[in-house]
Amino acid sequence: MDTGTPGVRNYVRWVKSAAPDFEFLKLSYPAGDLDRLDRCHGVVFTGGGDVHPDFYGLNDRIELLEGVNAARDRFELEAVERGMKSGLPMLCICRGMQLFNVAMGGTLIPDIRTAGFEGHRKGKRGDASHPVVVEPETVLHSIVGVDTGSVNTNHHQAVERVGKGLRVTACARDGIIEAMEWEHVGGRPFLQLVQWHPERISDLLNPFSHAIVEKFVEAVRRNQKN
Repeated sequence: MDTGTPGVRNYVRWVKSAAPDFEFLKLSYPAGDLDRLDRCHGVVFTGGGDVHPDFYGLNDRIELLEGVNAARDRFELEAVERGMKSGLPMLCICRGMQLFNVAMGGTLIPDIRTAGFEGHRKGKRGDASHPVVVEPETVLHSIVGVDTGSVNTNHHQAVERVGKGLRVTACARDGIIEAMEWEHVGGRPFLQLVQWHPERISDLLNPFSHAIVEKFVEAVRRNQKN
């Protein structure tokens, strides 16, 4: 999905680091071009403003939100539905994770500081970082190959009630949910939801960035052959 900001280049550069031959289609609500999803073999749901609380039943907390755009939400929620129907590999980052959770009937914490958690904002010199703990026997664990690790962070919302069919795969030390995937993978296509920004992790050896994009690219290539 197109973020509508120059930051979208980070996602393209990151995926191209593992798949320089890939073609990218930037889909967005201003263009109204969701039908082009039919030409895609995988989808990255990107970061951005907060999901409108109308979509998860907390519209009385809208004063805590930032950058709300219901038109973008509706566009991307429909993209989630179409992507699942088409069996597309999906990678959902930061806002993308929150949006997917809402699409599956889950809810969000409107503001984690107000809710009593530690701050997860970026620092003055760029992204802050914190450790995450990965659940064993999950797809995410098989991808990153470690029990704990460091990720970057820049968000003020988080998943509260987990959506239907999803499971938590990683958390921060304060209990904030940092990653999710299908509860029962079965024959379902690739799905990873991460709260951090792997496309902005500068450490090329960090498995919470490079291993994830490599596995996503593998899934897209398999889908291309089907």
